[in-house]
Amino acid sequence: MIKTNRIRMKAKPAGNLSRDDFSVEAITIPAPASGEVLIAARYFSLDPYLTGFMRGWQGPDPRWAEGIVVGRFVAQVIESQDQRFAPGDWVQGEGGWQDTEVISADKLQKLEPIPGVPFSVYLSVLGSSGLTAWAGVNGVLKVEAGDTFTVSSAAGMVGGIAGQIAKKIGARVVGIAGGAEKCAHVVNTLGFDACVDHHSQDLQGDLATAAGAPITAHYENVGAKTLDPVLANIADRGRIALCGLIAHYQDMNPIALKEFRRLLISGVTLRGFRLPDFAADFEQASAELKAMVISGDITLQETLSHGLESAAGAFLNMLEGKGTGKHLLVLEEK
Repeated sequence: MIKTNRIRMKAKPAGNLSRDDFSVEAITIPAPASGEVLIAARYFSLDPYLTGFMRGWQGPDPRWAEGIVVGRFVAQVIESQDQRFAPGDWVQGEGGWQDTEVISADKLQKLEPIPGVPFSVYLSVLGSSGLTAWAGVNGVLKVEAGDTFTVSSAAGMVGGIAGQIAKKIGARVVGIAGGAEKCAHVVNTLGFDACVDHHSQDLQGDLATAAGAPITAHYENVGAKTLDPVLANIADRGRIALCGLIAHYQDMNPIALKEFRRLLISGVTLRGFRLPDFAADFEQASAELKAMVISGDITLQETLSHGLESAAGAFLNMLEGKGTGKHLLVLEEK
């Protein structure tokens, strides 16, 4: 038997998630049998969509019913009972937030190294975040050169990638982010044309000035606070991709849009989408994103937290918009 530690929910949260809802639990796991692999996690992806599973203890993995937190990981193989994998291989998959785990080899994907790029890229630009950004820009909004493109949570992983993709296409790209420091990061590091602070007392006016023209394509990650001023500045026949509502994941109150009528008056198309909707495009998207990583057309940005004991705080920091880029939990080699 192998000793390891994992993250488990103490109870179903009665209100907003808090650090007290999480615990680190010591367990033992068996050695790998035929067709199985023992892995040591190196990175876990901290994603907003996990909030719903944490609240209801329900998810695609049956372990959620026991309060065991499950998510995407990048790991190294420690021991393999399957000829497809060898010790030292880097792999990705989905499993419990724990130091080590025995998992079926069929559920793992071997990762190829990219010179000068950390393997964590497979949880960010080359993972679901990058694919989601690509799908919103190319599949939903169909951004073209000359578009006036805006994106909320521009300093976040999905928003940051979406803006960089739109910029490469030839759009004027304006980000919406929280605070002067994040806006400076969005412009100076990610290469956006402009960025407005969503804490502004006149976000609608600031957005109009920064955009310089009616918004033709908008990528929404936050919620009503940013979507309302976008709708007030939307072009006739404008397009909106609704990807996330991060401002509302910890707020169960109904979402109210003051500018809802603009959808009708301006003939706006608003489409909510899910990543599996674009599964047929994953191969193309992955190839294009990898090429942008290698060429340097996408700037990698990460907020790293270390050790299982920091998992709860790291996850809540992500929900609260602290840090920039992809939020990752890092487990060091022991």
